[in-house]
Amino acid sequence: MDNFKINFFLPTRLIFGCGEVNHLSKYVKGLGRKALVVIGRSSARKTGSLDKVLHQLDEAGIKAIVYEGVLPNPILDHVNEAAELAAKEKVEFVVGLGGGSSIDSAKAIALTAANGGNFWDFVDGTRKPTTALPIVAIPTTHGTGTEADPFAVITNPKTKEKAGIGYDLIFPTLSVVDPELMITLPPDQTVYTSMDAFYHAIEAFFNIEADPFSDLLALDAMKRVVSYLPLAYRDGSDIVARSQLAWANTEAGITETLTGVIANHAIEHGLSGFHPEIPHGLGLAIVGPYLFEYLFDHIKEKLARVGREVFGAHEPNDEKAAELALTKLRDFQSLFGLNKKLGDLGVLRDEVESMINTCYKIMKGVIVKTPGNLGIDELVKITLMAF
Repeated sequence: MDNFKINFFLPTRLIFGCGEVNHLSKYVKGLGRKALVVIGRSSARKTGSLDKVLHQLDEAGIKAIVYEGVLPNPILDHVNEAAELAAKEKVEFVVGLGGGSSIDSAKAIALTAANGGNFWDFVDGTRKPTTALPIVAIPTTHGTGTEADPFAVITNPKTKEKAGIGYDLIFPTLSVVDPELMITLPPDQTVYTSMDAFYHAIEAFFNIEADPFSDLLALDAMKRVVSYLPLAYRDGSDIVARSQLAWANTEAGITETLTGVIANHAIEHGLSGFHPEIPHGLGLAIVGPYLFEYLFDHIKEKLARVGREVFGAHEPNDEKAAELALTKLRDFQSLFGLNKKLGDLGVLRDEVESMINTCYKIMKGVIVKTPGNLGIDELVKITLMAF
């Protein structure tokens, strides 16, 4: 890090605070007169967040069309279907309301609607996008950080490829992060989304391109998750804890934009590409500690900082502080039942090689940012450690 470089580009107008969704009408002025609102299967309706957004759009004189039914692991078919709808209806911007699945889908839809054709062409490199509709991100979970990054993750169910793309064109034009929209998150989703944010931060911290700015944000995001997740888990209506987790998530998203994740996310994409029923945050928590153990000699000094600065380890020796970090991470995850084995979730050992080959093909860009020069054989070994 002695010769670090910083290249920071975040063109998103980000509004953070309780009740800010109730001022959406003034923030969306100038984006257009017709919007596509992308939501999941039911929660946005049940919690009333959709009604709030539709009311605000109506207040601004904007006609809204709702596309409903995005899956927790969003799929290519829905992206292409919604993009056709957006083009047909001539919408001028896209609103992603919900968790990362809805916002990632909104990004992919905005890209595809503006350029035409099949979204997967932009994943496999067949085509390069030249434009995108403006995107408004309104997260109702504190996990993916997608409101502050240029990435979208979509699964092709035919090939089982869960691919992340990154284009500056799909940075949200506007992100409104309102912790009040997150108080209805059930305990399990509170945990899974918070751990997603934690792993965005810690993976960015270990990324070979990390810099002092990204490290500052990553450590702070991790500390907030460790401090406030137990509180939000016990009492989902604790708005202080929700606000802290919401900011940790956005902070981790910015960190991910600055540097990026590493092989843990690649392995998990392989895992949930084959087993979409496994929550993303759970998959990251299962595999992550084994990856860090495997990389121990390459990340020891920074892992020691995690031990001291995130988990409060009072140990001057780097090796012992790093070992304590791994112990304390597993202890923290045990509070929420996250230290499971892949076999207990229905994953078969015989699938691992195919999963890793698939993730290596589609996620090599993040694997090469992992310390230790990991290849397919190493990724297979790490994954098998989690059985």
